[in-house]
Amino acid sequence: MRFTPIMVILCLLGTTAGYGVEKKQSVDSSDNRYRKVNSQIKLFGKVYRDVNQRYVDPIDPEEMIKASINGMLGILDPYTVYFEPEQTDNLEIITKGRYSGVGIEISLRGADKELTVISPIPGTPAARKGIRAGDVIIAVDGGSTAGFTTADASKVIRGPEGSNVTLTIRRNGYDKPLEYTLTREVIPLHDVLYADMLDDDIGYIKLARFSGRAGEELEDALQELLSRSPEISGLVLDLRSNPGGLLPSAVEVAQQFLEPGDQILSTRGRSPNSTRAFRASGTPLAADIPLVVLINGGSASASEIVAGAIQDHDRGVIVGSTTFGKGLVQSVVYLPGGSALKITTARYYTPSGRLIQRDRTEGEDETATHKQIPVDLPSEDSTASTTADEPEHYFTSGGREMFGGGGITPDIAIEQPELDPVVVEMYRQDLFFTFINDWLSRHERPDTVKVTEEMLDEFEGYLTTVNFEPPLPGDKELEGLREIGQSDSIDAGFFAFIDTLEALLEEQCDLTEPELRELITQSLDRELASALGGHEWRTRASFDEDVQLAEAIRILSDAELYAAQLRVTEQTNTDVVER
Repeated sequence: MRFTPIMVILCLLGTTAGYGVEKKQSVDSSDNRYRKVNSQIKLFGKVYRDVNQRYVDPIDPEEMIKASINGMLGILDPYTVYFEPEQTDNLEIITKGRYSGVGIEISLRGADKELTVISPIPGTPAARKGIRAGDVIIAVDGGSTAGFTTADASKVIRGPEGSNVTLTIRRNGYDKPLEYTLTREVIPLHDVLYADMLDDDIGYIKLARFSGRAGEELEDALQELLSRSPEISGLVLDLRSNPGGLLPSAVEVAQQFLEPGDQILSTRGRSPNSTRAFRASGTPLAADIPLVVLINGGSASASEIVAGAIQDHDRGVIVGSTTFGKGLVQSVVYLPGGSALKITTARYYTPSGRLIQRDRTEGEDETATHKQIPVDLPSEDSTASTTADEPEHYFTSGGREMFGGGGITPDIAIEQPELDPVVVEMYRQDLFFTFINDWLSRHERPDTVKVTEEMLDEFEGYLTTVNFEPPLPGDKELEGLREIGQSDSIDAGFFAFIDTLEALLEEQCDLTEPELRELITQSLDRELASALGGHEWRTRASFDEDVQLAEAIRILSDAELYAAQLRVTEQTNTDVVER
């Protein structure tokens, strides 16, 4: 579709006219601002027309408009974005929890970053045809996938329901590539990844996202757990690494744990329509069940809404690490030609009034889930008397003191232990994933998801075949000394000394050391479970070394301890548990 200057002006007028009306309704509004907007649109139209007519080389009008739109949005927060028509499939996933495709989770794996199947989704065309975890997709409809990103692959593998796509697969144990012709279907993406009883009394629900299906799936999971254990004594709601999703879904999830009429959140924006309070309604399934909510730095947006509401109403204990702090409301505007605009329209606040959005300084590290650094607008509720050294104070329904500053701070802070650098390097090189899928191609399906001693010994031999060199503490420092020696032409004795130090460090890195061997075993267990049963089995396999989940179970197993966490004390509301 080609955009003409008049179309651009009309589109911009369409997106700003409502804004102008809203501004007229505010206290500081005036016709003057609306006239100013119109004059700037006229200016833009003249520049656009003159450049297209006068520039020395021909201009692609469509590309120029795209660049103009992206440049305009670039001065705003990174969550206000323009979607091309082919990108709106991602909005379909967010809003409806589904897409049209074949049902595979893919990633770039191995030294060559090849397009690899992580897991087929049960019940989908890929699973029914026998596509396996570890399969490398080398071609789609005859076209090579060399150099593909996962986004490139999604564009060609997804398509209209009922249409066909042919995947050419390289699989361990087969001399020749395999071809699978799959008929695309509507693939539902489950928001509840796992729900089960941890024992006879404590239930567990892992919620991965907040699409349009989240509320319904959570209700179904709760009903299933309650039917299996009517006398359930506790429930763990796991929101770790849940990046959020739809506001209505957050409300639907939260109200299953709150009393009707309890406020879940409020939103505040420039438009009167964007400033409102959301309250629980209906009959909750789990309003009286002792509850622990697990959070971490990857929990954002809708996850923070739910955790904040639970915390502010003293409804449950929040365990884990501080959340991401993404408290901006986005609305989607669908544009001519199939494109769309996702625009920030308001901010989220917890029932006590805490702003969820976190202020960040330039260059601050983000979580792996969120790769962009938000550029936040100043809070409308900020006051001159509040400084970084004087955090704002808020109080829960029961009088517990909370602090502002963005994100949700847990009642009990527990950080998951950092992985050993050797294990991290093995993950970086995809050694666990590659070994398990190679092993499965040479053996019958095992009866257990636990790695045997024989498999572990085989993995150690595999490390030799791939020339794995474990990272050594001080590696970078030794390399720096070598560079100094080379640049300053220091004699051979200096390099011999460095070699001696390196040999001593290598002696300290023993892959058979019991603690490291146990970490390697746990990682292989998770990969084996994932290859055999997907996300659900992988989640269960991670429970044994999950210190945050262990703390949740400890709290829910002791009624007095649980009550004490929600009781008002003179101490700070956050305990730190060492692990």
